[in-house]
Amino acid sequence: MRRLAFVTFICLTGCGPWPDIRGPETNGAAKGWPALLPLDQVLATGLVTEADDRDATALSRRAAALRARAAILRSDSSDLDALRARLAR
Repeated sequence: MRRLAFVTFICLTGCGPWPDIRGPETNGAAKGWPALLPLDQVLATGLVTEADDRDATALSRRAAALRARAAILRSDSSDLDALRARLAR
């Protein structure tokens, strides 16, 4: 009985009209996505005004750690336990 009620409910909800949903609002011309730059270029341009030297150092360390992990993942390793151990360092 519950199954019949559920199927009936689903069928009846499919018979209703689609809601009138507008698209995203734009302010005049649509702006494109911002350009993605490498971290080295961003730090060299000095455009980062809210970050201080400590933040830049932390970002550089994080980027280096991510590059190291990417190099480990790119390596040809068929032994998953060894790969997990190298990533855990």
